[in-house]
Amino acid sequence: MMSETANPHLVHTDRLTAEAERAAALLDSLGTDDWGRPVPSCPGWTVRKVARHIGTAHRWAAAIVRSPDGEAVNPRSLDLGFPDSYGGYGAWIREGAEDLARAVRDAGPDKPVWSWGPDKHARFWARRMLHETAVHRADMELALGRAPEYDPAVAADGIDEFLTILPAAGAFAPKIRTLTGDGETVHLHATDGDPAAAAEERAEWLITLEPNGFRWRRAHAKGAAAVRGPVGELYLFVWGRRAPGARQIEALGDHTLLDHWVTNASF
Repeated sequence: MMSETANPHLVHTDRLTAEAERAAALLDSLGTDDWGRPVPSCPGWTVRKVARHIGTAHRWAAAIVRSPDGEAVNPRSLDLGFPDSYGGYGAWIREGAEDLARAVRDAGPDKPVWSWGPDKHARFWARRMLHETAVHRADMELALGRAPEYDPAVAADGIDEFLTILPAAGAFAPKIRTLTGDGETVHLHATDGDPAAAAEERAEWLITLEPNGFRWRRAHAKGAAAVRGPVGELYLFVWGRRAPGARQIEALGDHTLLDHWVTNASF
């Protein structure tokens, strides 16, 4: 297994399999009645449907990475091998994540592939599926009344990734295109970050709404609206799993601006 030092792009494969293990361990712990629990953060979904979605996404991404022509793959064309019983879902999640990580390592992170995001390389899918897995693990935990926890490095990278891919998601979530303005700013401040870190490494983000969209950067700044909390909670906030009024975070400043962001920054 390559290390982060050997190839920083491949660190996401290690983190992906670690997150998949957490999701799989959660599934291994469920009782029969837990699988049908509704998932409030994914209306109309159950815990079982979230689990199937995670494993399907891993296998779809692996097929894309392995596509010889770098083309899109129809997920309906795949043999997903769904488990025959609830007891098989943990292993199924582990296998799918491990196979995707292997596909990215074998292909090399710079292999050109299809993606809906701005990065058209195999590394996109390792990072995208890391956060797909991490956020949907939270969905299942929230449905079960549990509090999601994250490695701070994963959560901070997840906020970076969300802000990076959000404009591209406007192709299938048109409301994202309304995230424009005249210089209004939203600041995300992780209360458990290192204040001595360099500006580009601080767990703080400044989002600026402009006439043609928004831009963002890691920065310590005062925004017209701000959200403060542990970086794992900010991760859940940007992905719509924590509302501005949630007790785990603190929302400050222009609440109309913040509501505008929350309402439209989702896909």
